[in-house]
Amino acid sequence: MTDKAELVLLLDYYGGFLTERQRQLLEMSADEDMSLAEIAQEVGISRQAVRDSLQKASAQLHGFEQGLGLVSRDMQLRALADRLEAALSGGDPAEITRAAAAAAAGLRAAVK
Repeated sequence: MTDKAELVLLLDYYGGFLTERQRQLLEMSADEDMSLAEIAQEVGISRQAVRDSLQKASAQLHGFEQGLGLVSRDMQLRALADRLEAALSGGDPAEITRAAAAAAAGLRAAVK
């Protein structure tokens, strides 16, 4: 996953914990792919202020993920669901049993 894609995902999960300004600047940078200079001009602050604010907000988002782990947990659950779905479509009873056991273990780990 690219840094920008990861940042967009973190912003989706934890953006509500940021200030409105931090969210706005991150969205302009990550979603709209604006440069620091373009953001600075649009918002009316210096390029350095944009950079500092983006770095601080990014660090906060990574800190939230470090503490809460919602994104990684969601990705694990999606991978389990994909594996189970693939096993079910294959029709091999042994693989279905293995995938179901792995899914059950993953779900237990995710909800503890």
